[in-house]
Amino acid sequence: MIGLFLLCALPGAGANGEALYCAAEIDARFEGYLRTNPLLMAVPGAKVIRLDNGNQVFLAVASTVLKDDSAEERLRAEKVCKLKALASLLAENRGVQLAHIEQVRKKTMVILEKGREGGQTMTEVLQLTSARVQGVAQGLPVVGRWQSADGKVFYLAIGAVGDRMGRPVAEEKPPGKG
Repeated sequence: MIGLFLLCALPGAGANGEALYCAAEIDARFEGYLRTNPLLMAVPGAKVIRLDNGNQVFLAVASTVLKDDSAEERLRAEKVCKLKALASLLAENRGVQLAHIEQVRKKTMVILEKGREGGQTMTEVLQLTSARVQGVAQGLPVVGRWQSADGKVFYLAIGAVGDRMGRPVAEEKPPGKG
């Protein structure tokens, strides 16, 4: 069950009162976790919240810039964000493999100009860094969607509640819901 609320001030407002998000749709079971952690809503990534009873809440947020307001673009954004969110959750649990290659080439040239000898050294530096996440991730349900206040950035959150081993458990009561 997704509790839908459309507003332009979630979870709070910016320094001078401007709205942070619009068109927010967040599952009521995860609303408390997202709203009490504004950084998670604003900065894409994954978070594992350990509960007092030993269970864990898995949340991953991804974002993408919207090129326009067409249905095709919203569908693309949804697909891209689901993959990004799954990758960030996998990276949180499994880690990221990093590779860095640095190649330096120096070339020295001798220049004769007007009978005088001079030199010039050219250095070419190539640096490549790549990050890779690999593994199998269980598809988690979408638990929230929202947009930046200007409507240019789309955010999507996936999430689930699991036991100490990460196995799905029965629905948790949201924080503050007796």
